[in-house]
Amino acid sequence: MADKELLTALLRLRAPWYISRIDVDVTSEEAHVTIDHHPGKLPCATCGKACLVEDHSDERVIRHLDMWQAKTFLHVAMPRTRCPEHGVLRVALPFAEPGSRFSMAFEERTIATILACQTVQGASDLLRISWDEARGIMERAVVRGLGRREADIVAYLGVDEKAIRKGHRYVTILTDLEGRRILEVTPDRTEASLVIALKTMNQAQIAGVSAVSMDMWEPYRQAIDEAFPAPVPAVVHDRFHIVAHANKALNDVRKDEVRSLAQEGRQDLKGLRQALLFGEENLPERHEASISALKASDLRTAKGYALKENLRRCWDHRLERTARKHFLSWIRWAKRSGLRPFQKVGSMIADRLDDIVSYFTHPITNGPQEGMNSKLMSVIRAGRGYRHHETFRMAALFFLGGLDMTPRHRHG
Repeated sequence: MADKELLTALLRLRAPWYISRIDVDVTSEEAHVTIDHHPGKLPCATCGKACLVEDHSDERVIRHLDMWQAKTFLHVAMPRTRCPEHGVLRVALPFAEPGSRFSMAFEERTIATILACQTVQGASDLLRISWDEARGIMERAVVRGLGRREADIVAYLGVDEKAIRKGHRYVTILTDLEGRRILEVTPDRTEASLVIALKTMNQAQIAGVSAVSMDMWEPYRQAIDEAFPAPVPAVVHDRFHIVAHANKALNDVRKDEVRSLAQEGRQDLKGLRQALLFGEENLPERHEASISALKASDLRTAKGYALKENLRRCWDHRLERTARKHFLSWIRWAKRSGLRPFQKVGSMIADRLDDIVSYFTHPITNGPQEGMNSKLMSVIRAGRGYRHHETFRMAALFFLGGLDMTPRHRHG
């Protein structure tokens, strides 16, 4: 009797539900708990009104939290009620969600374990369930969390692409930058990809967006004009993506000059590839001498390094007006430099200058999104990959969606 009372309390059972029997199989280390109900009416699964019990369907077996070291299974002959309004329906159990083969307490424990382990396999091993069962709980958690997500106003959105497998298989990731959470993941990196993601937001949310941070991928820019009514929110081209273009241009200049110097038997630029990627304020001490020597030289790479560092200082301004002047000066310098890779970067910045200097009105970057992407990719690697959009989306929202995924107990 004490065991029944203990389990009744732990399962939060209330009348008319009660535990009628407990069987323990010592050999297999399994406990089987039979749950029944007293005669009388039970609530309709749809409207909650007390209705007469029509009959009982087949027995349902539900995995519950282990009782000591024994796997614990709940056995319930599912009652069906006849509701005058909704007809004959199975009742909603107070300890398990409809259709689930796990108790809400077990699903809650599984969600916490997956989050702690960061892998489905690790959680399934600890909980002694199959990988597919753990994944199913994970998928239901995401559906549950999305259903509870409130339509909060999101002032600043981030948009980024992520390759999820080889062969240029991309997804588009929409992020709440201030809330540091992933809002949606859609296949590919097309204009339609972003439009579909934005359409998950309601009209009030769309109207509440002040700015969107993104790289200079043109289909994303076009999607903003399509998805938002006029006046569209500001687009802020992410500063780190722009500087990345300058870093690539600098590396192209360096590689070309290394080949030219090699023909003369010179190795002036040997060992500088990594050093050139650092901003001057973050330059490690071990690279200071080589960078000082480069700056004192008349090499084309030295000019490229100066261009890269000067571009980075464009974001040090406080006013859009002075920042714009700095960018325009830099564009002229890049175009006169004779360095073709920087001339291309200069033209790119000139074409998108308005969406670059909008940063000084809306100082946002994709930094938070990149941080989330890094965490997500570590989860993906630990889980041995998510090769398809739907599984990647599920993992992204489970680990970084900021969702309320915990099952909520009912009282029958």
